[in-house]
Amino acid sequence: MSKISIKKNIIANYIGQFYTMFIGIFMLPFYIKYLGAEAYGLVGFFTMITSWLMLLDMGFSSALARETAKLKDKTDGLFELKLTLRSVETMVSILSIIIFISILFSAHWISEYWLQVKLLEYETVENCIILMGLMISLRWYVSLYTGLVLGFEQQVWLNTYKIFISTIKFVGGLVLIIYISDDIFHFFIYQGIVSIIELLILNYKIYSNLPKSKFVFPSIKSIKKIAPFALGLAYTSGVWIVFTQLDKLLLSHYISLDKYGYFALVVTLSAAILQFSSPISQAILPRMTSLLSNNNEKGMLSLYKKGTQYISIIIFSVVGIVSVYSYELLYAWTGDTQASVWASPILSWYALGNGVLAILTFQYYLQYAHGNLKYHIKFNTYFPLIVLPIVFFAVNNYGAIGAGIAWFIIQFVTFIIWPPYIHNKFAKGLHKDWLIKDILPAFFTTLIFLFILNVIDINFQHYSRFELFSILIGLGISLIILNAIAYQNIRRKIINFIKERNE
Repeated sequence: MSKISIKKNIIANYIGQFYTMFIGIFMLPFYIKYLGAEAYGLVGFFTMITSWLMLLDMGFSSALARETAKLKDKTDGLFELKLTLRSVETMVSILSIIIFISILFSAHWISEYWLQVKLLEYETVENCIILMGLMISLRWYVSLYTGLVLGFEQQVWLNTYKIFISTIKFVGGLVLIIYISDDIFHFFIYQGIVSIIELLILNYKIYSNLPKSKFVFPSIKSIKKIAPFALGLAYTSGVWIVFTQLDKLLLSHYISLDKYGYFALVVTLSAAILQFSSPISQAILPRMTSLLSNNNEKGMLSLYKKGTQYISIIIFSVVGIVSVYSYELLYAWTGDTQASVWASPILSWYALGNGVLAILTFQYYLQYAHGNLKYHIKFNTYFPLIVLPIVFFAVNNYGAIGAGIAWFIIQFVTFIIWPPYIHNKFAKGLHKDWLIKDILPAFFTTLIFLFILNVIDINFQHYSRFELFSILIGLGISLIILNAIAYQNIRRKIINFIKERNE
């Protein structure tokens, strides 16, 4: 695949990611307005338990993505891939049934004893939780098929599909609650229908890429082939999900469901920060794996460093604006003063923590490309034993703000310890260069920019919500441009481009 293709994939990933992220964020205040904060708290709860139960995917979606990248260009590779997929599908089918039955029988307890419900009827909450179980079962298949599309490096198609699904999911959902019914149960029925459509489209896409043949019987041998990598990834992913979602699970019990609806604002915006890194990772992971499998370690590390630079440029810009102007952003977004006052300090800490995490994930990419996750496994085994009690203490004693502070401190300490260790194992001598040349330019530029803004002391109270939002977007774009110019290789490209245009 040509160099142009990976650029197209990155561009497509960003277009798709920005659209799905924007439409979800844009619609959220309307959902809270028409459904109510408590009903939307159920949507936030669904997002959280989806993250928890998707760990039972057991790493096979990522393993299939890696297997696809390896087999797609080899003789008889696609038939082998089809056999592997059919085997994994069978296993996931069994697990889906078990999980759905488990949620079905636990829905009553969750609605009455776990969630702090005030206004909604318990029967409505219980029925919504049952629908959540059905949608989670469907999303396992969606996760598997998405992994294969990524392995085929067909991100242009994937993002076109994401834009379509996001439109009918969010816009269609809003039309439903405004003009047809604002019953939260009807909203979840609609989302369940969208999940079925999503599954059918992806299933058709994947099998159109695989060879037409008679029915392929599942094979335990095929599962065993990818099991070591998949289960290693599943274990670490499972531990990581527990680590990253424990605060959200605890808060769903310790705070009322309407406050949890406000907390969903924080979760949505802070999670969006991580989505800025996703388009680049989706494009470079298959390529890093492919380069290394062809003994081109130098090319792989070059791509790794460039990816870090691009992420640093974007992440530091976004995190800087969101963390410093969290109240202004929330108010411009929702128009709800109460929600903005309650959520803004929490958002600042979660934004900082997720910014650090976005940079930290590059250590995982390096291990993934090598197909060696043993250090990743060890880290995710021992580190949570230290930090989970801290998270529990913070949530239990200080609520959501305590969870946010703890999250940032944990990520910052991890950044100090973990990257130099992994670089020493997989690319000796890389860490200092990676830190100084690929991360710090954007970091220091962001600090200087924010310091200047603080000296100027903009009075945001004089502006309307639209003007306020436009100013924040303009500041973010300006910072992205300045961060990009801070890198020598990007400055060189800009200068060369200007010279070519003037010749």
